[in-house]
Amino acid sequence: MDLKSGIDKFGLNPEDINDLYDEDKAAATGDAPVAAAVQTEDETDFVFAKNITCPVCDQSFQTLTVRTSKIRFAGSDDDFRPVYKGIDTIKYGVTSCPHCGYSAMNGDFVHVSSTQIRLLKEQVAAKFKPGSKSVPLLYSYDEAIDRFKLALFSAIVKRAMYSEKAYICLKLSWLYRGLIEQLTADGISTESEELVSAQKAEKYYYKQALDGMTRAVATEHFPICGMNQDTVDLLLAQMNYKLDHWDVASKLIARVLISKSASRHIKDKALDLKNEIIKKIRDVK
Repeated sequence: MDLKSGIDKFGLNPEDINDLYDEDKAAATGDAPVAAAVQTEDETDFVFAKNITCPVCDQSFQTLTVRTSKIRFAGSDDDFRPVYKGIDTIKYGVTSCPHCGYSAMNGDFVHVSSTQIRLLKEQVAAKFKPGSKSVPLLYSYDEAIDRFKLALFSAIVKRAMYSEKAYICLKLSWLYRGLIEQLTADGISTESEELVSAQKAEKYYYKQALDGMTRAVATEHFPICGMNQDTVDLLLAQMNYKLDHWDVASKLIARVLISKSASRHIKDKALDLKNEIIKKIRDVK
């Protein structure tokens, strides 16, 4: 629903994407929370334009990339969303070809098979309506969200693994969280249509991310999205907790706490979450 409304401007219009993990439909349609840094003019100091060649259409273009040597880590939310001073690095996590529309997480962009390229040419490139090919000084949240939606659509079309689609959804929910924080900092009313819409979108993609990551754990080998099983279990516990699935979260926490491979840091985080769940249950009673 939300994905469809975000990509129709590019000429891409899947008929039914309510279940983005349904492979048949995809083939047919092709610590405590840390407030994110408010976008400032200094954000441009943290990015630069990088030359890329698209593996689908073979055309060259430029995309904004984070200068990792300049950013300073400020902390992370309980569900691992990273926060940096002066910039939301998540906005720059997707590479999107302005010529054919193929988009993917930066680390996945060049890793496409010949079959996937064929699907992307047929279902993305053939229908894509290019916009401006000029590179902006920085990506706004709206621009970043559009790029991630294109990446999600491309992942559906190329029949990507559950984990890849789930991770894109998780990053999308984090982007909406960042947008909500920015709107709030700007003094936007909590009842404004823009803010309410962003809150709904954050929850929608968060649910999709949880669904996909749960499927990935059941069908894929670790590491998943660069994470070992203990880290993924803790992430899923945090996500289930945020969505009020306390029973599922408790079972995942128990698995982390008895794991022989889990680090002290991961177990401490799991124990903190366990105490939060106990407090929540007591408050409800």
